[in-house]
Amino acid sequence: MKKRDYIVLSTVVRGHCATQQEVAAQTGYPLGLVSSSLKYLIKEGYLAEDYFLTPKTIEMFRRNTPRRAVILAAGPGLRMVPINNTPKALLTIGGESLIERLINQLHRTGIYNIAVVVGYQKEKFDYLTGLYNVELIENPRWAEGDSLHSLACAAHLLNNCYVINGDVWCGECLFSRSEYSSWYAVRSYFDDHSIVRVTREMELVGAKKGGGNAMCGIAYLCDETSAIVQANLERLSADPDYKRACWEQALIGQGNRLVGYANVITGMLVMPVNTYEDLRLLDSGSKHLESRRMALISQLFDVSAGEVTDIHPLSSGMTNHLMHFCCKGKDYLMRSPGEGTQKLVSRQKESAVYKALASTGMELSDKVLYLNPDTGYKVTEFWTDSRPCDPENPQEVAACMRHLRRFHQQKLQVDFRFDLRAQLDYYEDLRQDSMPFADYDQTRRHINELLLRIDECPKEECLAHIDSVYDNFLMVRQPDGSQQVRLIDWEYAGMSDPHLDIAMFCIYAYYDRDQIDQTIDFYFEGGCSDLVRQKIYCYVAVAGLLWTNWCEYKGRMGVKYGAYEMRQYQYAKQFYEYVVSLWPDGVPAAGEEALV
Repeated sequence: MKKRDYIVLSTVVRGHCATQQEVAAQTGYPLGLVSSSLKYLIKEGYLAEDYFLTPKTIEMFRRNTPRRAVILAAGPGLRMVPINNTPKALLTIGGESLIERLINQLHRTGIYNIAVVVGYQKEKFDYLTGLYNVELIENPRWAEGDSLHSLACAAHLLNNCYVINGDVWCGECLFSRSEYSSWYAVRSYFDDHSIVRVTREMELVGAKKGGGNAMCGIAYLCDETSAIVQANLERLSADPDYKRACWEQALIGQGNRLVGYANVITGMLVMPVNTYEDLRLLDSGSKHLESRRMALISQLFDVSAGEVTDIHPLSSGMTNHLMHFCCKGKDYLMRSPGEGTQKLVSRQKESAVYKALASTGMELSDKVLYLNPDTGYKVTEFWTDSRPCDPENPQEVAACMRHLRRFHQQKLQVDFRFDLRAQLDYYEDLRQDSMPFADYDQTRRHINELLLRIDECPKEECLAHIDSVYDNFLMVRQPDGSQQVRLIDWEYAGMSDPHLDIAMFCIYAYYDRDQIDQTIDFYFEGGCSDLVRQKIYCYVAVAGLLWTNWCEYKGRMGVKYGAYEMRQYQYAKQFYEYVVSLWPDGVPAAGEEALV
């Protein structure tokens, strides 16, 4: 049966239509198409000649009757900046939370068997169990995966089941006491990020790169298709390539076709609330719009909250959350601290670093308009025509190393140090007993050996960036078409050996030994001595273990860096072995060398 035949049949059933004209009026289909569908339905035994239901149709509706619903509400809603402390499903519109609106609509349809998949701030959903008798299912991997893994936690419930994103606002109820087929709700307009599109036959297929029909995040899965989705969930949730996949990926069956048909929603009857702007559009008076960050922006620029536009998150760094906004015709970037950051960095020290940078009168870093050393909030100009360094582009890496050397040559001074040994001890204390590597104790002893060898090496100290990863080197296009390098995010900076910055760049870029040597040569323009080069190898190993412990602490805060942490630990082990092979008898005697 084609989608249009299902729609005609459903219209006859629900609308109690007795004539072709009535069906055409309710469906919007041409009279000829309605006539053709009705003839097909009568011929196949779905309708009697007088349009009354047949036992075949009654059995089909009985078989596909909705029994339950699964609401997905485990994610942290990172795109909702500046709202990050409230799970999206608990945001209110018109005084009613999104998830309670969905539950009430389901109840009015007769659906009381409801499960909610939770993760981020799961305790905030506990009240729903007493108020609505819902079941809470925990997704323990909410910080590592996306909604596909959340739905996998409820895969056993998907027979004759509505699947609903908890951040969806439904102006009208999409749920029914009777369903005739599986479907997925989409909108008619185009969305660059969609993975589905509607065909002329109202079927859904997977969209190629470039987008498709805007996705609504609501589906109905009848018994005959739920098995396909369950099998897909089991397969995809075990595949690392689908770690950040949306649950709609599990709807795609053979031949790139989705199970069920397209339920095309018009107007604003269904609105996913993904961003601050979405919430403001639906309810400009929502209490959740009152955020600390918006109040700060309003005060800083002397504008009302309504004059702050184009609010959206940028890819969050490993330490902070970043939000773009536009005000008075200019673009800006606001940084707010990430989870557990207050124990990792000192904003007072960061403020002192920016003062030291400003004293040079040189354009070394980002342009800071506001920095609060107490809260960590920072506002900078946003360079629209800029991008991070490409670590696989040797010309760009060379430009970054020239910029780094230029900064080091200023020999800036502050009254605090970044001490590798002390920081390694500190991060170990922060992570407590969390460590997945069985041979960590041995690796730590090896790193202690390298720290002693570093102590024997000649070095000078100046202000070093420490977090000198390629993401923090911005390639900024100038009006004349040229590119200039800017180094941003100085929160880990302190007095240290400047050569540590070279090692930090390399290990974040996952460089092998040849690439590390090339980067060292870029910095020294081919004039690096063997002793300094081997000292940098020591820094590669020590820094690898430092960030391994950093990752474990962040993991305790709910932020996982699995592959990154593994690679950093490998640097600690592999470069210890390499340095020992180069220095079997300890550090060689130092010659006359230029250190910076």
